Amino acid sequence: MKSLTALIIGLFLTLFVVTANAERSSYFNLPEVFEIPETDQTNLKKVLNGLMLNNSIGLRYGTPSSKQILPINTKELYFQRRLPLIGDSLLIPAFEASISQLNVGEGKGYVWGLGPAAAIPLTESANRLYLVGHAKVNYLTKHDYGRKRYGGQVQWTYGFGLQTKVSYNTFISYMWIHMSNADRYEVNPALETHTMTLGVNF
Repeated sequence: MKSLTALIIGLFLTLFVVTANAERSSYFNLPEVFEIPETDQTNLKKVLNGLMLNNSIGLRYGTPSSKQILPINTKELYFQRRLPLIGDSLLIPAFEASISQLNVGEGKGYVWGLGPAAAIPLTESANRLYLVGHAKVNYLTKHDYGRKRYGGQVQWTYGFGLQTKVSYNTFISYMWIHMSNADRYEVNPALETHTMTLGVNF
């Protein structure tokens, strides 16, 4: 499993270097600060379509927001595909697929996730700050960790937070994420985590 983790990190870093040094398309020749009149929604949508790349990949690290009976952390690799803007809305829809490692005490399991995601720009200057969120259905390869049980293999997550651009194609974000099985099983202990993300748009 260490070799798989090293491979994933290596692929992520390679993608980061390649995209950071790739020749920018005409979209990226826009100035860093691009002021848009508040009433000009059409121009804002054009800028969003230009500055937002179609795909992103990120690494999330999470720790519980409350005290747990066992040490817990999550390490997640996710991929997002941006979808076209809907009508006159500034909501930027996307679709997210992820795999994460759930570490509970000495036990380790994996969580596969799939579901919609979205971002909303909060600033107009180069659209550097976004409100982000997602909702996913998850499949846990392991849900019983002895003193900590999650009830069953099917779980749901939702989360929201803030994302900011570091450069034209890299970003960092904070998200609060909730996971539970929505009382599908007899045992339903929610896991709520604070997560930090480093990602690349491409």
